Amino acid sequence: MKCNCCLGIKSTSHKCLEKGLEMNCPICCDDLFTSSATVRALPCGHYMHSACLQAYTCSHYTCPICSKSLGDMAVYFGMLDALLAAEELPEEYRERCQDILCHDCDRKGSSRFHWLYHKCEFCGSYNTRVIKCETSNSSCS
Repeated sequence: MKCNCCLGIKSTSHKCLEKGLEMNCPICCDDLFTSSATVRALPCGHYMHSACLQAYTCSHYTCPICSKSLGDMAVYFGMLDALLAAEELPEEYRERCQDILCHDCDRKGSSRFHWLYHKCEFCGSYNTRVIKCETSNSSCS
């Protein structure tokens, strides 16, 4: 009754958001509640048309509304770990830190400086954004 959705009783993975279907698809902007097209629930609880999701995930891995990862990104994040371990930054950047916000665990933390990739110290996700760039050479925690 909270989200206004009809789901099978055995559906255990449903993340209920109040009036979750009473919005437009974030991709095509058609109304989801009255749509005759198949609608899909994302792991974060948001919804979009199945066809829109299929096209969207060809080039994106995060929810277009809340930016949480759409699936298990462990293999991809492991590849980034290996890439960063093999990369050597110039001396002047090695001890710099950046304050980041993780979209997956919703926590603020710090990460070693990098131009592209910033790993969350709490959940290990790279689905982050820089919120403050340190200018001093203080070491990261």
